[in-house]
Formats: sequence, C-alpha cells, structure tokens
Amino acid sequence: MNKTMDDNLKSFIRAYVSSLVVWAVIVFYHQNPGVRDRISDLSRHLGRCEDDIKGAVEHLVLKGLLKREETGSDTVYIYEPSPDLLKQVNAFVNALDIRDLRLWILSEVLDK
Repeated sequence: MNKTMDDNLKSFIRAYVSSLVVWAVIVFYHQNPGVRDRISDLSRHLGRCEDDIKGAVEHLVLKGLLKREETGSDTVYIYEPSPDLLKQVNAFVNALDIRDLRLWILSEVLDK
C-alpha cells in the first residue's frame, strides 16, 4: 500500500470507523447498497443489540454515509455516500481482504 493510500485509509478509519459495530454496519451497507433497513432489521442481520446498532447508525448518519428516512411510524436507513466518500469506503472494504491490512485496521479501531 502506498503512502497516500495509507494516509487516506487512516483518515477514513479515524473519522468514520469508531467501533467494531460501526465497521460491521459500513461493510453490511457496502455489500447491500440498496437496503432500506430499520434498526431492528440491522440488529438481526448483524447479530448485535439494537442500542449498539442505533449508536453506530446515528454516527454514520452524522458523518454523511447513511441517510435517515421517516416512513410513517418507521425510520429506515439508506446507504447514500457522496462519490468521494464511496471511494473511501471501497478502499476500506478492499483493505479488509488483505490480512495484514485487516489486522492493522483492527488495531487502529481497538486503540480508540
């Protein structure tokens, strides 16, 4: 990985990946970009408690990675990153396929 990629990835992790739950939500939406899920659905998909998912999702809404949409009495969350942010998410998810990078990312997240 080159220095610029390393710096961009590190910046993304510091700004967006605040916990392992956030990590899981980012990867889930990246792999399922058309999904419009409620907190309860995400909790079930990811095997995490709803409170943890809610905190992670709200963090990502504030960061502009997800969009919150009110649909009657339900709130759903939609993956709508800007094109530049989408490039950063792609780089993050692709880095997870490389063992050494995945371990480095894990240590960065756990150090928070």
